Amino acid sequence: MRPLNLFLLCSLALHPCILYGQADTIARSKKIRITPLPVIYYSPETRLGFGALVAANFETTKHPDTLTKSSYAQTYFLYTVNRQYDWGTSTRIYMPENKFVFYGKFNYTFFPEYYYGIATEDPLSKKDTIQYNRIGADVRLYKKLKRHYFIGAATRFNRIANVDGGTTGHFVEDKPLGYEGYWLWGFAPAFAIETRDNFVYPRKGFFLEVLYYLYPSWSGESYRLQNFKLDIRKYFPVHWISPIDALAFQFLANVNTGSVPFKDLADIGGSYTMRGYYTGFYRYANLYAFQGEYRTNVWKRLGFTVWLGGALTPEKWYTFFDHSFKFNAGVGLRIMINRKDRLNVRVDQGFGNQGQSGFYLDIAEAY
Repeated sequence: MRPLNLFLLCSLALHPCILYGQADTIARSKKIRITPLPVIYYSPETRLGFGALVAANFETTKHPDTLTKSSYAQTYFLYTVNRQYDWGTSTRIYMPENKFVFYGKFNYTFFPEYYYGIATEDPLSKKDTIQYNRIGADVRLYKKLKRHYFIGAATRFNRIANVDGGTTGHFVEDKPLGYEGYWLWGFAPAFAIETRDNFVYPRKGFFLEVLYYLYPSWSGESYRLQNFKLDIRKYFPVHWISPIDALAFQFLANVNTGSVPFKDLADIGGSYTMRGYYTGFYRYANLYAFQGEYRTNVWKRLGFTVWLGGALTPEKWYTFFDHSFKFNAGVGLRIMINRKDRLNVRVDQGFGNQGQSGFYLDIAEAY
């Protein structure tokens, strides 16, 4: 879900709804924990908007066991008085004993956004407004090798269409690669290590994922490029304030070579990485980002977090200090809406360089 200046999220009920469905003719019931949420929000780009979000936690086994992780899915639809819309869904499904893991993310959007230039250290001087349609899909399938090690394959599709940057302004002057629209379809081998105790709110364990995408040039509207992604996360349980406190750390690398269109460059900002920056405030070929966060519960369903982070944006993957260090920090409020799965509504306020700040409201932790 994209960051918004004002994003009010009101739960239909603090306790999740419980739905039952019969798996077969035998008298068995499988529990699915559903949390529906109406959405009301406002931003300068969209004015008043509204929609709905539904999150679900469920099991793929007929009987509870300690080997299979809980699966998770989320879908939302947003609509504005400007006739703009954003639909998205994501899921992570663990088959029995985690022998196979499926990850899928799909979205269709039409939203205006600010353009801040490409590979510039003075983004505010390039500020412009653009709008476009986007269709995106990101699918990964993993097979467990042994214990916590997985190997698999991934595919990603990205279509940017109906780009409108006006007839004057920095966007049409810059003419960044893909400014008239483009599409990419790539494939990647994938490797992962997964020891987290919980996908929604991990308190201990380790996660690593490596992807190397190859994007062929399928047509005149697509580009040939390679993209390497490395995601490393480590969690430590602590008991400084409450029994469910945790320290969470993440390192993220996003390295690109070839002809990379502007919306597929490594950008800074958003609800997950480098919170506090408008998405795309900095946009470079390469990104190395780090963040550390302390999470705690203070009273009943209420908790808070604090975090520090930073990023390097080199022109080549090995020239780390080509540009300035991008710093971010922030605080957040947590409202637990599902105690069993430790599912939180996440309210964050982040801060960055050049007076950047961002307010975010989402569901589940950033990482």
